Amino acid sequence: MRRKWMRTLGVLGLAALLQATWIPMGIPYPGRPNLVFLMVATAAFLAPLEEGWGWALAGGLWLDLFSGGPLGLSALALMAVVPLAYGLSRPVFRGRLIMPALVAAAGTFLMEGVRGFLLMALQYPMDWNAAFRQIMLPEALWNTIGMLLLYPLFRALPLRPERPVLHR
Repeated sequence: MRRKWMRTLGVLGLAALLQATWIPMGIPYPGRPNLVFLMVATAAFLAPLEEGWGWALAGGLWLDLFSGGPLGLSALALMAVVPLAYGLSRPVFRGRLIMPALVAAAGTFLMEGVRGFLLMALQYPMDWNAAFRQIMLPEALWNTIGMLLLYPLFRALPLRPERPVLHR
């Protein structure tokens, strides 16, 4: 179990490093795919809820360390996506790409909306119209395409089964 989380931290750290360095050089604005978001949303869709929370916390902290923004802001924004992804992860939908694509699109708007409100609470100026046109909408399109590529890879990985619920 410990080895699995060390690998997870390493993979999320590498994704956050790529997100902060190579993606801005390779993909011009407006909007870019968010690798950490894609990994967290996919894990939350396929894994138990607790594991999704762990991926969101770790990935968000990595993003904040590399971005220079307020520490914990991305973690909170990613944690808002976990219930959405987990809630839409019914076994009947796991073999189809429509639900993960929906999670990517809706989750991007949710994550960026939470991030925007948190930035406003911290007294950062926020132009919602510009944020929607220049960040949220293009990022949602990139993330949806990215999810269509990443989801089949994650789905092929063996995940541990959910713990059974004990009834008394």
